[in-house]
Amino acid sequence: MCFLNIFPLAGFLFIVLIIILKVMTLQRRGIMVRASRRKMDFTVFLLYPVFLLLLFLWLAALVVKTFQIPFFPEFNLLIRHQIVSSWLEAAGAGLIVLSIVVMVITMLHFQSSFRFGMDKKNQGKLITTGIFLHSRNPFFVSVDLFFIGQAMIFPGILFITMALLAMPGIHLFIMKEEKFLIAYYKKDYLDYKSRVRRYF
Repeated sequence: MCFLNIFPLAGFLFIVLIIILKVMTLQRRGIMVRASRRKMDFTVFLLYPVFLLLLFLWLAALVVKTFQIPFFPEFNLLIRHQIVSSWLEAAGAGLIVLSIVVMVITMLHFQSSFRFGMDKKNQGKLITTGIFLHSRNPFFVSVDLFFIGQAMIFPGILFITMALLAMPGIHLFIMKEEKFLIAYYKKDYLDYKSRVRRYF
């Protein structure tokens, strides 16, 4: 097993751990991180099972590639390297490390405003300092960097497809979130939006 092969799975687990620690810290302080339950949009309802299936498939592929577990041939075709390059793998590992660094800094700078979902009754203060001076969405920049990095280390059809799906999917979510933030923070967010780029 190549040393660089551990980066995608280890990076994913590390990012999940960072987020869990942030959520636990905020919940200990009595801050509700998750948006209150509301009626699910029909489109979201239809896409949710597809998202869960892709996530499960992707995680299974990460484990199989990391530990070189023999699997059925059709699955191996999806995860087999299309390009073999140690330089590409090293650059991918570098992007995953960078994504972790960005995520750690983001979680620190979020202070008590980190939230999942959009809930007008449960929003923190608008953060415009620290890493948020350079990007309005450093959390999502971190996720994009991770997916690009894992596709460079494991340049198989499945991993490349996941990276290509993640980026427009994240962009669409950001566009929806921006509408919510404008409606909630009004001029404060519009001023911030005019000063700081969406990504970097």
